[in-house]
Amino acid sequence: MTISKLKIYLDETVKDSPLFKSKEELSICKPEIFKYGVFAEEIPQNVYEADFDYLQSKIPAYELLYSDFLSVYADRIENISKDDRKKKLISEVIGVAFGIKYTVELLGTNPSKFKKIGALIEGKYMDYSVVVDNKEYELETKGTVSKYYSSFKKDILSKKRNKHNKDVYLRFGTIAMINNEGEANLSKCVIVDDPPNEDNIGQNSDSYKIQLLNYAMFLSYILDPKYYNKYFKPLKANKLNRIRIDNNKFFTKYTFKDKVYYGECFDYRLIRGDLDTLQNNNSTDLFTLKTMEFGKTKFFIGIDERIVDSINANDVFFLDHFDEIAQCIIDGNSFQFLDKDGILIVKSKDSWDRQLDTLFTEEEVKRRLGYSLNYSLGISHKCGAPCTSKDREGKPCEIRTFRKNCHFHR
Repeated sequence: MTISKLKIYLDETVKDSPLFKSKEELSICKPEIFKYGVFAEEIPQNVYEADFDYLQSKIPAYELLYSDFLSVYADRIENISKDDRKKKLISEVIGVAFGIKYTVELLGTNPSKFKKIGALIEGKYMDYSVVVDNKEYELETKGTVSKYYSSFKKDILSKKRNKHNKDVYLRFGTIAMINNEGEANLSKCVIVDDPPNEDNIGQNSDSYKIQLLNYAMFLSYILDPKYYNKYFKPLKANKLNRIRIDNNKFFTKYTFKDKVYYGECFDYRLIRGDLDTLQNNNSTDLFTLKTMEFGKTKFFIGIDERIVDSINANDVFFLDHFDEIAQCIIDGNSFQFLDKDGILIVKSKDSWDRQLDTLFTEEEVKRRLGYSLNYSLGISHKCGAPCTSKDREGKPCEIRTFRKNCHFHR
């Protein structure tokens, strides 16, 4: 695994722009592409128990997809999938990663401040918007293995000309031109633009909510669904001062560069598959088979504790000015990646990361695999935790669940 340094190519629509001429190169690593693959997903409005188990399976499945079908070299990125649907998905995610990383560095902003643009009443629309120094920018991201970008440029410009668009300072597009497997040409990022409108400058009153929504995407994967829903409900109702995150309800916390990150752990062996096909329906046998197939590849995704504290304190100023130094530490197939928004992603293969191995033990992986197997077979159990209800206080809870405890007792 390596970091790719790619050239920026300015289309004729931007070749004379001082703004775009200020940046000539883009560096990106595979963990960033994975992170923005998660970022590009829809934010869950409400997470149920089964949904959360699915989300926990989705994270390692995503990373495995990129590990298997994406090769990153110093001067090019190869999409090596032979399946058209996978190839298209991977190219689109790379397009998002290129576009946001490029815009973050070009404008000196933070990925937490990007807003997904909702569908307009009529016509095509751009992908993301961000406000910097009271100027709103709209971004369209594209990714392709094609050697030509004219059709993508045409689509970007048609979206920019949609008469139903609101007035913004500048709309532009990025096109990630990557390679098929074995192609020797250099990958690059193409920029397409129309001139900015100096008349469209104004305040952005939604910046704090946009950041809370972006953190919601990652919280939906790493925070117990009961507490994620408590976070999202007031956010959806625009009651931002009521939002609280119970930092005791995260699975664990990880220390990186003397800072603490609250989060959740994941494992290739917990990717949902045909669990009910195991002949003896035995979690010990399943754990052994899964370990033989995938080895021990564990993940951690977390959020800086200072961000959690600032959200709980409704500290708009802190969050608005939060800007971590991005770092990507790679060792073989393992990595530690910290983005500017305070999201930390760690991958550990075969016990490379001792801290993660201690936090997320083999016993815990086996236990979670057993829960998934029971769920697939419809085998639930009584919660058993002491009840707090007045009429049953202290008695074992009889609610049936597929996890260790029901949602009332977690």
